[in-house]
Amino acid sequence: MKLSEVRIIIPVFMRELGLSLLPHLIKCQVEKKKIFGQTHWAKVTSVESTFAKRLSLSTAVYRDLLKSFDSTKALELMREILVPIGTEEQLHNLDRWGVSQKSGMDKLLAFYDAMGKDVIGQFVQRTFTEKNDNVLRFEVRNCFSNRFYEETGTPELTQLFCEVDIEFFSQAFPEFKFHRGDSLENTVAYGKDHCDFIFERKP
Repeated sequence: MKLSEVRIIIPVFMRELGLSLLPHLIKCQVEKKKIFGQTHWAKVTSVESTFAKRLSLSTAVYRDLLKSFDSTKALELMREILVPIGTEEQLHNLDRWGVSQKSGMDKLLAFYDAMGKDVIGQFVQRTFTEKNDNVLRFEVRNCFSNRFYEETGTPELTQLFCEVDIEFFSQAFPEFKFHRGDSLENTVAYGKDHCDFIFERKP
C-alpha cells in the first residue's frame, strides 16, 4: 500500500471504524493476497498482473466494509477512497510523463499517447471517432478495471473509476468540457459495450 493511499484510507477508516481500524487494515492486506491468488492474473508474470495485484486491495477493502455497512454505505465509503486516490495518481502521471507543461489539444493528445504506453491504458482497446483542434472523441473497449472487478465479484467498483475520469479531466484539462454524450453512464461499468470519452474545447 502506497503512503499516498494510506493517507486517504486511514481517515475514512478512523471515522467509520474507530480504534478497530488497525485490525481491519491488517485483515485487508491478508485478504488482498487471497483475492489476487484466485484470479487468472496470479498464474502469470506480467505488467497486467502487477496492476491486478494493486486492484486486489480495493476489493479487499470493499468486502471488509460490507461486513460492517450496507452496500450503499460501503460503496459511498469506497468512493471517498478510490476517487481521490485515482485522481491524485493520474495527476502525478501527467508530471511523470512530462505532459503538464503542454496545453490545449497538444496536452490532451500527449496524455492519450502516454496513457496507451503506461499504466492500465495499455491493456484496453481505444479507437478515435473524432479528432480536430476543438474536439477529441474516442471509445474504450476491454476495460481492464471492469474485467478485474467482474472476475472478483465486485463490478460496482468499476463505476468509481468512471468518476475518477470526471474529477481528473476537470482538473487536468480545464479548457475542455469532458462528457460521455447523453449520459455520464455511457461506460461498460453501466452495461454499455464501450466507454465514451468526449472532450470539447470550451468557448
